[in-house]
Amino acid sequence: MLIRTGALLLGAMLILSACESSRDYPEKGDDEYDLEAMALTEADLPEGFTKEEIPEPEFNNELWAEFFGVDDVEAKLAQLEAQSRIKSRVTSFQPAELGRIFRVTTFSTLYETEKAAEDSSRKFACGLPIDDKQELDPFAVPVIGQAANGFFVSNSSEGGLRLIDTTVCFQTGRVLHAVQQTGLPGTEDIALAVRLARRMEAHVNDAFDGKQTTEARTPEGG
Repeated sequence: MLIRTGALLLGAMLILSACESSRDYPEKGDDEYDLEAMALTEADLPEGFTKEEIPEPEFNNELWAEFFGVDDVEAKLAQLEAQSRIKSRVTSFQPAELGRIFRVTTFSTLYETEKAAEDSSRKFACGLPIDDKQELDPFAVPVIGQAANGFFVSNSSEGGLRLIDTTVCFQTGRVLHAVQQTGLPGTEDIALAVRLARRMEAHVNDAFDGKQTTEARTPEGG
């Protein structure tokens, strides 16, 4: 159930946990990154979770800037462009019945350079639509991809319900990935977050190796 104890102390270990792996992620053209094939599928999720239909799952900077809920969208857009962000793809899953976890969402974001992806991971909450002033509560994670980190974020739903996002973020070359689970306070599950991130890493590796493409996936997987 609750696996959050000691997260603040573990935060100091983030630099150690974000060490490099020996895996190589060669650079490709912007349109050659199959972000859809990198996402989780229903088969990766706990039993009962189904994929949500997102009409336009790919977000350029203009669309992404609107998700931050800021008054000055143009300023946020300029910030995203300064971070060398290109686009992202979002996949979301919900359980058949509300339980400990309300939603699991995956993000794959392409940047102009590996350095830009690394900077986003370390400085900009992995490129997620989180307010710049929002405090992140870090926790340590094992090596996933080239580097990884994890953090909790507290937020509120439109109805005023307090929620906690548990996020594991990892980098593979110019692409930064995040697996985020949303639930009530006290339902944070780091083990599940890491497990899902590792499953996503397997899809990412297959996509880079040409073993997995969007066309080869079953309809439920993408």
